[in-house]
Amino acid sequence: MDIELKQKGEALSIIIDGNIDTDGGHKLGVALQEAMEMDGIKSIVFDLSTVRTITSSGIGKLMNFFKFIDSRKGTMAVKGISDSLYKQFMEIHLDRIFPIGK
Repeated sequence: MDIELKQKGEALSIIIDGNIDTDGGHKLGVALQEAMEMDGIKSIVFDLSTVRTITSSGIGKLMNFFKFIDSRKGTMAVKGISDSLYKQFMEIHLDRIFPIGK
């Protein structure tokens, strides 16, 4: 799994290429820590276009990151999500916490 952080002003895109499994979860944690250390970020968009599976630990990392950005009065969204992940995210009502789009 590869993760790319693209900052443009106050906006940050986090592009994840590959599944968020046990190894990917660790990489995700490292990337999110790096994102938390960036100054002036107010809007985060996760691009999960190539992610087909995510572990509960990966979902926990997304939720923890949401709490962080929300505490700074920022926003977070997920886009480009596969049908299977979309269904999983809807079943656990993540759409009630942050926007999720295909």
